[in-house]
Amino acid sequence: MAEQVRIAVVGPFSGPRSAWGELLRRSARQFTEPSLVWELHDDRGDAECGVLRAGDVTDDGGYAAVIGHFNSAGAEGALPLYRRAGLPVVLPLATRPGLLAGSGGGALRWCPDDLGQLRAIAAAAAGHGLARLLVGHDDSDYGRHLAALFTALPAPPLALSALPSPWKPRAGDAVAVCGTHVGVAGVVRGLRRAGFDGRLFATDDCSVGEFAELVGTAGRDVHVTRLAGGPERRVEAAFTALAGALSGDPAARGERLLARIRAHADAAFTADGELDVSPGTGDGHGWEIRPVRPARPGTRGTGGAPAEVASFDVAVVGAGVVGSAVAAATAAAGARTALIDAGPAVPSATHWSGGIVRAYDPDPEMRALAVRSHQLLWGRSSGHARRYGFRRTGSLVLLGPGDLPEAVRGVVELQAGGIEAELLTVEDIADRWPQLAAGHAAGAVWEPGGGCADPRLTTSEYRRQALATGAQVLDDARVHGLEPHPLGALVRLDGSSVLAHSVVVAAGSGTPALLAERLPAGAGTAEPVTRRIRYGYFDRGGRALPALVDLVTGVWGRPMPEEPGAGTLLVGRPVDEWGVPPGGGTQLTPEQVEYVRDGASTVWPWLREARCLGGRHGTDLYRKDGPLLGVVPGEPWTVVAACWSGGGFKTAPAAAESAAEKVLANLRRQGRISA
Repeated sequence: MAEQVRIAVVGPFSGPRSAWGELLRRSARQFTEPSLVWELHDDRGDAECGVLRAGDVTDDGGYAAVIGHFNSAGAEGALPLYRRAGLPVVLPLATRPGLLAGSGGGALRWCPDDLGQLRAIAAAAAGHGLARLLVGHDDSDYGRHLAALFTALPAPPLALSALPSPWKPRAGDAVAVCGTHVGVAGVVRGLRRAGFDGRLFATDDCSVGEFAELVGTAGRDVHVTRLAGGPERRVEAAFTALAGALSGDPAARGERLLARIRAHADAAFTADGELDVSPGTGDGHGWEIRPVRPARPGTRGTGGAPAEVASFDVAVVGAGVVGSAVAAATAAAGARTALIDAGPAVPSATHWSGGIVRAYDPDPEMRALAVRSHQLLWGRSSGHARRYGFRRTGSLVLLGPGDLPEAVRGVVELQAGGIEAELLTVEDIADRWPQLAAGHAAGAVWEPGGGCADPRLTTSEYRRQALATGAQVLDDARVHGLEPHPLGALVRLDGSSVLAHSVVVAAGSGTPALLAERLPAGAGTAEPVTRRIRYGYFDRGGRALPALVDLVTGVWGRPMPEEPGAGTLLVGRPVDEWGVPPGGGTQLTPEQVEYVRDGASTVWPWLREARCLGGRHGTDLYRKDGPLLGVVPGEPWTVVAACWSGGGFKTAPAAAESAAEKVLANLRRQGRISA
């Protein structure tokens, strides 16, 4: 089999400009073949984020070329990084004037620049007999930049001036609004409410279908500038040339690859890589003006009625560690996947997790998941696991007398699973870790390969994988309901809906509200209940300590190599607060700090004098009959993965594998993905 060639695709695959990223995603799917791998990197259409993604791509060192960015400011900052790395860049939609001027090559731009579209708008307004064109913007950096270019155009065919504020209508005026499609739609609706009934022009970011939905009935007599033939054609042409170049010469890199891309292109380029726009294309210089098409019935309009957005094979509700890992698995299997993230206003339990990783758990079901997770991730090479924020400190689980029989069985299971583990006596503990006090315990399970991870980094890596294999992240998408649908399920969001053929509910403490009486009862009948988790950061004074869980007192702790709290011991103690609302925070009262300190000093006596450097609190979902991991009864398209009772982080890789396989099996039965 030929070696695969990797291409980085950089664009807005989440956030308010993700409609543009969908053009890149669609072409990446269209041009997929065994020898070419298109890996998506989400820059959210943000300039700073674009430069960060460029750093990720160049640091990787394994890419043959880059296609993107969509955001011109991001491309401008990223191009020097790519140039130093010798990576050819194909720019299908970055339209800023002078972007490649003086570069001497290294990138090819498939689109004309913004000066052409502004001239096209001015010519169109003059052609309709309008005397004056007022130029406004949506107050975005992009909109302000375009408006400044517009009003500085030399010798336009009609009078140009900035849109005054407050604005007063005048017969014969037209208005051009520059900016993002979301922002321009808001400005247009505002102008219509203010009484302006004349012609409106919108810049090219509005040439996506979502603009018609956003502008609604205010879209009458609104015309949008777009690249001649449509932006889709530019994206497809760029992918065609790049794919053709690499398919014919997969070893081509650098200048040789650029030359091959030029040879496969349907256009000519200057020495700097700019599109050579023929004078014969007319005043638009590669741009055209089209009226806004009314939104389709049933889509979102100005009234805010829910709309069924593009359907997916899988919708994953909850973007914590389990949800992100599920999305990575389903997207990698070829399923069109949406990862629904409620955003910073509703942080997941992962956000507040202690991140202790071990394979031993006194509950056999959780232990089986933890062993499998060790095989999938935590037990792999240090370099691989480190990408997920994992550090091996060793794991110690203190046992009471009643815990010993299960611990004996558990150690045998761990060893059978290839995991180094042993039972220790209290004397063994005192010899190895004199800084610990374990006289109240009857023994311990020791795993040298255990440790702790930064939950945020673990989740971020799974999320990166999901995006790289085609998943779409719906950020700040508050879920209001989950309803059966003839094709699967309808996930109700703020002002819109997602239709999915299969759904995974990994929403942590929000799971009961979404599923209510539909929660699967196969593992028992106990109702899940939320519980407060609270812990503090204590200065560990440079002590080398293992991650530790005390089954006797319930306290636990782990060394913190990462921020926040680097150089501390993160210590938790059970709190008898049940039925609390989801969420968390970063403040503890002095009384709460002392409560944690008093309990934890049973195991770490030196904590009585240690400085507390902060704390945090969150919420977990508990259920005495064990986790909920399975298909919802009567709904083969809905899988739930929740109720980890505070110990779910270590089991996340296996829990996600199980949940993903259940929805993928459903999709295979439906013939939506290949077996």
